[in-house]
Amino acid sequence: MSLDADLMAILLDAADGLPLVERKRMFGFEALWGDGRIFAMVWQGRISLRLPDRAAAADLARVPGATALTIAEGKTTAAGQRWINVPESFHDDPHELQRWVGRAYDLARLQPLPPRRKRRARRA
Repeated sequence: MSLDADLMAILLDAADGLPLVERKRMFGFEALWGDGRIFAMVWQGRISLRLPDRAAAADLARVPGATALTIAEGKTTAAGQRWINVPESFHDDPHELQRWVGRAYDLARLQPLPPRRKRRARRA
């Protein structure tokens, strides 16, 4: 198994029991969605959580080993997204990871659903 597959297994274990969770592959990475809202992903060998609440993102960012998700060299995600890579120590601490995954899930479900794109009419 690859590192990302191993991390997704750890992430799925942490999300076990949360209702309405879907696993989706997109743009070359796998993510977890709760009730139509993305809240966690495995990307570039890290488990990342979306914490749209500023205080929650700051709380996790203060944990030793946590880092802001970088999307390109030196560039972090948009402030409104607040993606944080969990510390690698969480991989061996299922209770702590489950607590943070649950927090990301709860915060995601408070956010409005993303707007649906209108489909273009097909040409005949």
